[in-house]
Amino acid sequence: MDKMPLINLALQSFPESILLLLFGSGLFKRCPSIYRLLIGAALSSIISYFIRRLPFPYGVHALIGVAVLTLIFWLIFNLDFNQSLVASLATLATLGAIEIILLPVESHLLGLSRFSDAWPDPKLRLLMAIPELIILLLITYLLYRDNRCFKGDL
Repeated sequence: MDKMPLINLALQSFPESILLLLFGSGLFKRCPSIYRLLIGAALSSIISYFIRRLPFPYGVHALIGVAVLTLIFWLIFNLDFNQSLVASLATLATLGAIEIILLPVESHLLGLSRFSDAWPDPKLRLLMAIPELIILLLITYLLYRDNRCFKGDL
């Protein structure tokens, strides 16, 4: 069970959700409108906030995350269901790969025995999320750089 502080919801989870939704829709050369993007990111981060509070093992949270992102891509971004499922799986796999690479390095550099030791400290937790968000931003930028899509496509 993870009790994410509200400051981390606003400064970490919400921007991460924006990037994840942009990444997933960019895989199918779609550009979401800012309105749909903000609604989807708000829903994703708020649902994630409450799901993390439930006493499920970590893997169950990830499965629920796939379901939530799939529904957001499908119902809010109007991708078809198969595209939504692929977008959510690819998005969360990319995020997971970034975290698998970064978290041990960050934990070592910060002198933590486990990355979860940072969870009680909102500032440390936010600090550890910044490299992940920057890498996700760069990947999403590269995805959209050569991607011809129209503003408000979705």
